[in-house]
Amino acid sequence: MIQKLFRTTIFRMSLVYALLFSAVSAGALGVIYWMAESQIREQTDTRLQLETNALLRSYRIAAVEGLIQIIHVKNGDDDSRYLVSKLVHRQQQDLTRDIEFDRLNNDYTQAFATLPLGTITGNLQQKQPTRLLLTLLPGGYQLLVAIDLREQHALLNRLLITVLSASGLIFALAIIGGSFMGHNVLHRMNAIGKTANEIVSGNLAQRIPVTRREDEFDRLSHVLNAMLERIQHLMQGMREVTDNLAHDLRNPLNRIRNRLEASQYEPETNTNYPLLIQDTIQEVDELIRTFNALLSIAQIESGVQRDDWSSVDLSELTAELADLYSAVAEEQNLTLQHTASAGLTTHGNRQLLAQAITNLLDNAVKYTPAAGTISLSAQRVGDNIEVCVADNGPGIPADQHDAVLQRFTRLDNARSTPGNGLGLSLVKAVADLHGAQMHLADNHPGLRAGLRFKRVG
Repeated sequence: MIQKLFRTTIFRMSLVYALLFSAVSAGALGVIYWMAESQIREQTDTRLQLETNALLRSYRIAAVEGLIQIIHVKNGDDDSRYLVSKLVHRQQQDLTRDIEFDRLNNDYTQAFATLPLGTITGNLQQKQPTRLLLTLLPGGYQLLVAIDLREQHALLNRLLITVLSASGLIFALAIIGGSFMGHNVLHRMNAIGKTANEIVSGNLAQRIPVTRREDEFDRLSHVLNAMLERIQHLMQGMREVTDNLAHDLRNPLNRIRNRLEASQYEPETNTNYPLLIQDTIQEVDELIRTFNALLSIAQIESGVQRDDWSSVDLSELTAELADLYSAVAEEQNLTLQHTASAGLTTHGNRQLLAQAITNLLDNAVKYTPAAGTISLSAQRVGDNIEVCVADNGPGIPADQHDAVLQRFTRLDNARSTPGNGLGLSLVKAVADLHGAQMHLADNHPGLRAGLRFKRVG
């Protein structure tokens, strides 16, 4: 499990992020430490300068003897924060040669330095750090003021430990957070992998678990579940098509075989070969129509006809189909009515749309009784266009509306009429290809079959 966690991309990214964030945090804390150190040194130098200025004022008033007395009093004061204040003549000791200074003023009469206290007092055992200011006075005198830095260094040491501890804590928390995120991602991926393995094993009903967080994994799971739903639907449809195709083709093939076998054993004088050939051709034509319908549905569902899409005027298309089917309706003693608003334009394949509407008209003509009425309409419905074919035939029960859209599905009252149960399936495939909605409704009596398209113009 740990090795899998280390191999996850999210953990590696978390590790890189932890290193970068820790480096940035350490840099920021380092800047804070440097600023604090600079501020403490500046404050210390300011205090040294103030003390030196006070002693210099005493020097101007009381000369060297008065300054020596004041320094003696200050060095004997236990409450004073200043460890050393002394006045040294260059003949006794030239401090400018013994001390390495790090900052001078403009006229080179004052200089700052940091060094152990023993360097000033001569006692090498005194190693505590001090900050000093050396001022050159007239007559060869040197005024030295030093302050103990142990408190400042202790504060800086605590600050340094805090900086290092905070950097380490930030890195540790980043690693822990990366491990947690990696474990969470690994758990989600394992769930997806488990579902995929079960699907590979043949259980197409399995779906990827979805949480309530609606994060990127949940959005991906929704997409994959939709894909799996579609695959399951297609596989189920393929099995149903295979079963129905075998069932529906078996009868006409058996009839052809029986007819040919019977003619083989009958005397030639008793066999009506033209009628036999005509019946056989009709059976073969019906088989060819079935296969052509299946091929058309497969091509439509694959979307191969999208290359020749264009703007289609549904008002004009329905008018042409109404003129074409008016003669067919008259032959069946039916009345065909057509109504359409002007300028109903959508984007699609004109041939496929015409084929879908033609299938609806064929069904209406087939199932509408004599003296019945068929209506073909195209009108605006909000931002959409609805093409509707209605008749006053026997209709379809409401609980069968979804079933009749499946391939090879035929109702009991339609089995005596020619057909293969693929007409409405083809209409549904064309509607899905064009992003349209197909709906069936009761026409009281009869059936209303509608196609609702997105309007372009």
